[in-house]
Amino acid sequence: MGDDGVTIEFLSRTKLQGKSFEEKVEVVIERVKENAVLVLEEGWSPEEERRLIQNAMDEIDEDFPGIEFLGLNDHESRFTRAKKMFYEKVLNEKYRGGITIVGNSRVMEKVKKERDAVSFLAKLEEND
Repeated sequence: MGDDGVTIEFLSRTKLQGKSFEEKVEVVIERVKENAVLVLEEGWSPEEERRLIQNAMDEIDEDFPGIEFLGLNDHESRFTRAKKMFYEKVLNEKYRGGITIVGNSRVMEKVKKERDAVSFLAKLEEND
């Protein structure tokens, strides 16, 4: 990636499936350190978000300012509840509805969260 752009990556739930939480955090931090903005096809629990922030704080230096993220979660519709039951009873895994958007603090300049939409301006600062 050049100095004048940002890569926005969409990672499907299956791309991260089978990875431990620590491996997921490693993938996220590695990509975010390269100025990517990740859109993950799964929601993260508050505990997972806290652990992601803690791990990212350990990586902060003059080249990596840390991370910012935003989660959008599914509303509890009948269809969502049915999907959740299917995942838990048939597939024996936790349903992780929603999406998570993660980027480094320098890139995620402005985040606007509405009920069902997110818009953000991704911008790289000039390094003097």
